[in-house]
Amino acid sequence: MKKIQPVQSAKLAASPGPFSAGVKANGFLFLSGQVGIDQDGNLAENFDLEVRQIFKNIDAVLSEQKLTFNNIVSVTVYLKDMQNFKPLNDIYKTYFQGYYPTRTCIAVLELPLKANVEMTITVAIEN
Repeated sequence: MKKIQPVQSAKLAASPGPFSAGVKANGFLFLSGQVGIDQDGNLAENFDLEVRQIFKNIDAVLSEQKLTFNNIVSVTVYLKDMQNFKPLNDIYKTYFQGYYPTRTCIAVLELPLKANVEMTITVAIEN
Protein backbone atom coordinates (compact mmCIF):
# COMPACT_ATOMS: atom_id res chain seq x y z
CA MET A 1 0.00 0.00 0.00
CA LYS A 2 1.29 3.43 -0.94
CA LYS A 3 1.46 6.32 1.50
CA ILE A 4 -1.84 8.04 2.31
CA GLN A 5 -1.53 11.80 2.05
CA PRO A 6 -4.11 14.39 3.17
CA VAL A 7 -4.78 17.25 0.74
CA GLN A 8 -5.84 20.74 1.83
CA SER A 9 -6.44 23.87 -0.23
CA ALA A 10 -6.17 27.51 0.76
CA LYS A 11 -8.71 28.21 -2.01
CA LEU A 12 -11.50 26.41 -0.11
CA ALA A 13 -13.44 27.57 2.93
CA ALA A 14 -12.28 26.13 6.23
CA SER A 15 -13.63 22.65 6.87
CA PRO A 16 -16.81 22.69 8.98
CA GLY A 17 -15.82 19.35 10.51
CA PRO A 18 -12.94 17.02 11.32
CA PHE A 19 -11.97 15.96 7.78
CA SER A 20 -9.47 16.76 5.05
CA ALA A 21 -10.45 18.45 1.78
CA GLY A 22 -9.17 15.29 0.15
CA VAL A 23 -6.91 12.30 0.52
CA LYS A 24 -4.42 10.85 -1.97
CA ALA A 25 -4.04 7.07 -1.81
CA ASN A 26 -3.01 4.34 -4.22
CA GLY A 27 -3.09 6.47 -7.36
CA PHE A 28 -6.34 8.23 -6.56
CA LEU A 29 -7.50 11.50 -5.02
CA PHE A 30 -10.71 11.24 -3.01
CA LEU A 31 -12.25 14.68 -2.56
CA SER A 32 -14.54 15.28 0.41
CA GLY A 33 -18.08 16.43 -0.25
CA GLN A 34 -18.19 19.90 -1.74
CA VAL A 35 -21.10 22.27 -1.27
CA GLY A 36 -21.55 25.61 -3.03
CA ILE A 37 -19.66 27.79 -0.58
CA ASP A 38 -16.96 30.19 -1.58
CA GLN A 39 -13.56 30.66 0.05
CA ASP A 40 -15.11 32.96 2.68
CA GLY A 41 -17.74 30.37 3.64
CA ASN A 42 -20.69 32.06 1.90
CA LEU A 43 -23.29 29.76 0.36
CA ALA A 44 -24.25 30.66 -3.23
CA GLU A 45 -27.65 32.34 -3.66
CA ASN A 46 -29.43 29.65 -5.70
CA PHE A 47 -29.12 26.09 -6.96
CA ASP A 48 -27.39 26.92 -10.27
CA LEU A 49 -24.81 29.11 -8.53
CA GLU A 50 -24.23 26.41 -5.90
CA VAL A 51 -23.43 23.86 -8.61
CA ARG A 52 -21.09 26.28 -10.36
CA GLN A 53 -19.34 27.08 -7.06
CA ILE A 54 -18.90 23.37 -6.37
CA PHE A 55 -17.18 22.97 -9.75
CA LYS A 56 -15.05 26.03 -9.02
CA ASN A 57 -13.99 24.46 -5.71
CA ILE A 58 -13.24 21.14 -7.40
CA ASP A 59 -11.23 22.89 -10.10
CA ALA A 60 -9.18 24.74 -7.45
CA VAL A 61 -8.13 21.49 -5.79
CA LEU A 62 -7.51 19.73 -9.10
CA SER A 63 -5.37 22.63 -10.38
CA GLU A 64 -3.25 22.63 -7.24
CA GLN A 65 -2.65 18.90 -7.77
CA LYS A 66 -1.88 19.48 -11.50
CA LEU A 67 -5.00 17.52 -12.47
CA THR A 68 -8.04 18.38 -14.60
CA PHE A 69 -11.69 17.36 -14.91
CA ASN A 70 -10.47 14.70 -17.36
CA ASN A 71 -8.91 12.88 -14.39
CA ILE A 72 -12.27 12.52 -12.59
CA VAL A 73 -13.49 8.92 -12.71
CA SER A 74 -16.51 9.01 -10.39
CA VAL A 75 -18.95 11.57 -8.98
CA THR A 76 -21.57 11.16 -6.28
CA VAL A 77 -24.24 13.86 -6.16
CA TYR A 78 -26.58 14.47 -3.23
CA LEU A 79 -29.69 16.54 -4.00
CA LYS A 80 -32.23 17.91 -1.53
CA ASP A 81 -34.79 18.11 -4.32
CA MET A 82 -34.88 15.77 -7.34
CA GLN A 83 -36.64 18.56 -9.25
CA ASN A 84 -33.10 19.92 -9.61
CA PHE A 85 -31.90 16.83 -11.50
CA LYS A 86 -32.34 18.43 -14.95
CA PRO A 87 -30.78 21.80 -13.99
CA LEU A 88 -27.89 19.85 -12.45
CA ASN A 89 -27.36 17.91 -15.69
CA ASP A 90 -27.54 21.06 -17.82
CA ILE A 91 -24.65 22.60 -15.85
CA TYR A 92 -22.77 19.35 -15.17
CA LYS A 93 -22.30 18.41 -18.83
CA THR A 94 -20.50 21.70 -19.58
CA TYR A 95 -17.56 20.72 -17.34
CA PHE A 96 -16.63 17.47 -19.11
CA GLN A 97 -15.18 16.99 -22.58
CA GLY A 98 -15.07 13.65 -24.37
CA TYR A 99 -16.53 11.43 -21.67
CA TYR A 100 -18.51 11.61 -18.47
CA PRO A 101 -17.31 10.01 -15.24
CA THR A 102 -19.47 7.38 -13.58
CA ARG A 103 -22.10 9.06 -11.41
CA THR A 104 -24.61 8.33 -8.72
CA CYS A 105 -27.31 10.82 -7.72
CA ILE A 106 -29.03 10.44 -4.37
CA ALA A 107 -31.96 12.36 -2.89
CA VAL A 108 -31.36 13.42 0.71
CA LEU A 109 -33.39 15.13 3.40
CA GLU A 110 -30.77 17.68 4.41
CA LEU A 111 -27.19 18.75 3.65
CA PRO A 112 -24.53 20.60 5.65
CA LEU A 113 -24.67 24.39 5.77
CA LYS A 114 -28.22 24.38 4.34
CA ALA A 115 -26.88 23.52 0.88
CA ASN A 116 -29.14 22.18 -1.88
CA VAL A 117 -26.48 20.01 -3.50
CA GLU A 118 -23.24 18.28 -2.50
CA MET A 119 -20.74 16.35 -4.62
CA THR A 120 -17.92 13.98 -3.86
CA ILE A 121 -15.42 12.94 -6.50
CA THR A 122 -12.79 10.31 -7.12
CA VAL A 123 -9.89 11.32 -9.32
CA ALA A 124 -7.32 9.10 -11.03
CA ILE A 125 -3.85 10.49 -10.41
CA GLU A 126 -2.09 7.76 -12.37
CA ASN A 127 -3.37 6.25 -15.60
